[in-house]
Amino acid sequence: MTKIAVSSGDPAGIGPDICIKAFGQKKSLAYKPVIFGNIDLLKERAEEIKIKVDVKEYSGEDSNSLTHESLWVVDRPMSSEVKSGSPEPSTAKYIMSIFKESVKKTIAKEFNAVVTCPINKELMNEGGVSFTGHTEELASLGDTKDVVMMLANEKIKIALATTHLPLSEVPSHINEDLLINTISIINQSLKNHWKLENPIIKVLGLNPHAGDGGYLGREEKDIIGPTLDKLREQGLEIIGPVSADTAFVELDKTEKADAFLAMFHDQGLPVIKTMGFGETVNITLGLPFIRTSVDHGTAYDKTGTGQADESSLLAATEMACSMSKRSENAKS
Repeated sequence: MTKIAVSSGDPAGIGPDICIKAFGQKKSLAYKPVIFGNIDLLKERAEEIKIKVDVKEYSGEDSNSLTHESLWVVDRPMSSEVKSGSPEPSTAKYIMSIFKESVKKTIAKEFNAVVTCPINKELMNEGGVSFTGHTEELASLGDTKDVVMMLANEKIKIALATTHLPLSEVPSHINEDLLINTISIINQSLKNHWKLENPIIKVLGLNPHAGDGGYLGREEKDIIGPTLDKLREQGLEIIGPVSADTAFVELDKTEKADAFLAMFHDQGLPVIKTMGFGETVNITLGLPFIRTSVDHGTAYDKTGTGQADESSLLAATEMACSMSKRSENAKS
């Protein structure tokens, strides 16, 4: 059975809460999750949110030995005490260490996939750990030059050409190489992980009305359009560049797409989060391993209250499990 490494994220946030709610209540699951975190903190948090949980330390057991009766944890020490909802910069090194260990053990094939709980970028940097986002760190750990951030749910898949950049810097990053690499990764991932034979990718323009023929910006006319033409010549099914304000309104079959490519973070993600917040999964495409994540932040105000919603974590682990199984079937 599929073994999934789960990095529990910021200990002051809802990561531990949702791990307990998702995996500590003796639910029968199609995979075996193992939490990377701190056993004492998880026990304390379980008491705080009034859930009885049997916590056991993981020490390399195979999937058959990991029963659903227990919450299995890779126990790692923290250098300071943590209170629910009170972020502590001194935990930054601990947070990074459990994240990195979960990834490295997945790369080493001890786990079939890795799922990450939320991290606070500001806290990490205040704690002396340089961190711009999971996507960038995963690329470094996986020794991968080009990766793509995609959010997906049962209704829609939206990938990003640029991720965590100030809006003022986005236009300078939109170039032919970036678009070719990004779209090629999306196309191959849709084939590998979703078994789509000829995936259709809809590409949004950068400017309002996709530039209006160059009157509202020339990126579509000079860069995006010609690059998409090159990819079409290679046999890829691509729609665009299209105006972002109507791209997601698909009235007939000729406008339907298997995935969308937005040019920047807040061009695409508000759409998918509005359509399915709590059901959406963050996926990093292009890595030599499978990684998914929740679609929300640390939510300090809900930590320790029992109100944290574990549905996105369950969706992320289910997605990681299904992607892993499809990849294994493709190899066999």
